[in-house]
Amino acid sequence: MLLSMTGFGEARDQVAGVHVTAELRSVNHRQFKLSLRCPEPWSRFEPEIERTLREQITRGAVSLALRVDREASEKSTRINPVTLSLYWRQLQTCAQQLGAPTPQDLTAVAQLPGVIDSGEGVPADPEAVGPDLLKLIRLALTSYQEFRHREGAAMQADLLAQLQSIRENVTLIAEQAPEVISEYRAKLQQRIQEAFAQAQLDSTITPSDLIREVALFTDRTDISEELVRLRSHLDQFERMISSQESAGRKLDFLCQELFREANTIGSKANHIGISHAAVDIKTAIERMREVVQNVE
Repeated sequence: MLLSMTGFGEARDQVAGVHVTAELRSVNHRQFKLSLRCPEPWSRFEPEIERTLREQITRGAVSLALRVDREASEKSTRINPVTLSLYWRQLQTCAQQLGAPTPQDLTAVAQLPGVIDSGEGVPADPEAVGPDLLKLIRLALTSYQEFRHREGAAMQADLLAQLQSIRENVTLIAEQAPEVISEYRAKLQQRIQEAFAQAQLDSTITPSDLIREVALFTDRTDISEELVRLRSHLDQFERMISSQESAGRKLDFLCQELFREANTIGSKANHIGISHAAVDIKTAIERMREVVQNVE
């Protein structure tokens, strides 16, 4: 079961009598990284929020936005009369001390910090906010996990298709590998005969000499071990993407090992068919790497 590091989830509910929307997004990242946007009084809950998210998210750059519905709250924006009175009296006192005209317009005072309460009706009581807030986040997390599961299923199907392509090319390489030796032996024997004929010499090469040269070539171009390891990595990769654990890091490592074996096969190959198949395998592995980079 694969989980995508790219996800989106949303939930709406009441938090201590106030209508709130929680929006959860994430993109791929090597570690878990949280960015929280919420009304200032609720920032104190960030440690609890992070612990709640980490229960189900292990990797990714996660963004959580908590927005209060202004229209649903009767306390959306209001003037704080106590703060306004304090500012006003202080301004009058300062004007008298400086011999300046007494201010008559409240517009400038209204722009001072704390006069207009733009807290969107946010309750300040932690006892009332905490449980409801975490409940809302868990609802958004459920929606978010459903999204990630759908994305993971699509990625799994893509990876399985690439695995099948690689297996077909591995089978093709295994079938063509014996031809490399027989073709080399025939070409070598033909070249030797042509060389002696051009030099008008009798051929003195013995079968043992030919066998020794072919044996050296076989040792240099043998890819049997690479094919065994390649098949083993493919089996392990398929087991991982079908298991209950989403292991993006392990899959990324296996992609590196698969590419290493395919690259060795391509470099050893002295056969056009094997070279083409190795290129197709590396292309499929690169596609898998792109997908795996977004797996948790």
